[in-house]
Amino acid sequence: MKYIYFSLAACLLAVAPAAAQVTDTTRTAAPAADDNFEGFGDASDASTSYNTQKVLYLTPTKLISVGYEAQLPFDLTTVGPQPASTAGVDTRIDAARGIRLAFNAPVISRNDFIYNIGLTYWNTGLDVANPERSPFFRLLNKGLRTTGINTTIFNPFDSKRFFLLQLNLDANGTYRNFGDLRTEQFTFSGTGIYGWKPNDNLQWGLGLSRTYRAGQLLYIPVLLYNRTFSPQWGCEVIFPARAELRRNFGTKALVKLGYELEGNTYYLGKIGADEVYLRRGELKPRITYERQLSGFVWVSAQAGLRYNYRNDAFRNQNVTGERESTLGSEPSLYENTLTNPLYFNISLNLVSP
Repeated sequence: MKYIYFSLAACLLAVAPAAAQVTDTTRTAAPAADDNFEGFGDASDASTSYNTQKVLYLTPTKLISVGYEAQLPFDLTTVGPQPASTAGVDTRIDAARGIRLAFNAPVISRNDFIYNIGLTYWNTGLDVANPERSPFFRLLNKGLRTTGINTTIFNPFDSKRFFLLQLNLDANGTYRNFGDLRTEQFTFSGTGIYGWKPNDNLQWGLGLSRTYRAGQLLYIPVLLYNRTFSPQWGCEVIFPARAELRRNFGTKALVKLGYELEGNTYYLGKIGADEVYLRRGELKPRITYERQLSGFVWVSAQAGLRYNYRNDAFRNQNVTGERESTLGSEPSLYENTLTNPLYFNISLNLVSP
């Protein structure tokens, strides 16, 4: 089983270039991860007849990122397993924190084609105050982890038009090492965007995404809109995953105000005869400050609110179509209510030129 992750990752890398040849990013997540399509290393010069992937004064692209994120304590109430139990059980999450690592590297970098590979690892350790109160709490107390591999393709057709494709394979669950990986933990996401770049201050496009950002599988339209209004002001948008207003202070510092939607489906294990999948989606209104420390080394500090968008446990990874009633929703195994704490994130980053 420990070779499953590497086998599927190899398949993904083999498929991506083929997909680009037939002409298809919400990441789950990000920049991870996050959806960071603004740049993957400049492969052109002023004499090229192809448009580039960058907009002036855009946030620098992170090639290597080492970060740490922490949420303040919050309360959790769970009802389940349903339908056997309808009584709520309360606990306190004393801490939700962990490291966030990301690595991106160009494999092919030409004027007319750019192909990147990325790796991510997010760990969220959950300190549950009373895990003995519920079998669901005991599973959560193991913590949540996401290990992912992604490929990004930027394919300009001429000086104005381009195509973006991003594919992500993530392993989400309570595993502690690769030997604990199971096929139930894997999710696949992808986004394709067809866009236009009329000038160096504007890049926009429309596309379609298969994503788990809202905590469950969705197929949704995507809007890409990167705009620099002046050397001081701009916006970076991949709606609905992320939208930010940017204020630049020269070329060595910037502040962004906006939000990001994060999430995925996590396989937690078994409770009795039931497989347990946590569908977790978080909306994060936030402010971000980024600054150059030296050369290509930047620091990023972020603060905001972790708002619970979805956090219920089900017997299946994806929506089955089964309904509790004609107008009701799919029946959950555990229905959870969370309070919304502040969170903080700091990272040290090596950025592209």
